[in-house]
Amino acid sequence: MGYTHTFEITRKPDQEQWAGLMLDVQKLFKTLPTCHELINLGVDAVDEIVLRGPMGDKKSICNTRKISFNGDSINDLYCESFTLLPKKMSDSCKTNRKPYDFVVCAVLILAYTHIPDIVRIQSDGDEDDWNPALFWVRSHILPDALMPAAISVAQICLEPRVKSTANQSVTMYLTGLSSNIGDFYFS
Repeated sequence: MGYTHTFEITRKPDQEQWAGLMLDVQKLFKTLPTCHELINLGVDAVDEIVLRGPMGDKKSICNTRKISFNGDSINDLYCESFTLLPKKMSDSCKTNRKPYDFVVCAVLILAYTHIPDIVRIQSDGDEDDWNPALFWVRSHILPDALMPAAISVAQICLEPRVKSTANQSVTMYLTGLSSNIGDFYFS
């Protein structure tokens, strides 16, 4: 399958919300981190982020009608295009962890910050995968940017699921934690 982010806008954002998002995404496109900066953020980076248009060529798009981009097809640093529209929509973007994945996460963080009541985000990644983009956005674009709620909730499954009150308490406690948790053994 591949490393994928899924997102939905549940209703059309108002023009002011979209304009704010668009301006911040344009700032992001102009201030992308270098490979060295990505490494300092904890990203296992080998290649620079090169943004292209939706097909992996031409220019990325950020305007009143859509935000759309991909990685660089010339150097095989692309996968599926990312497109966010200012209307009710749902989509996904498989990045296979190519360098432009950082930008996908950053744009989704900006979308969640600007329109948190109408955007829903799911990801194959966890906080460790998203934190570098959140740190970059907070440092260079929007200091009060928010981590999408679905990313910040640890999704821990205890096997087998027993219907005892004690196990439910442990499950509720672990689900509420927002950091990665090592292996646990419950007897």
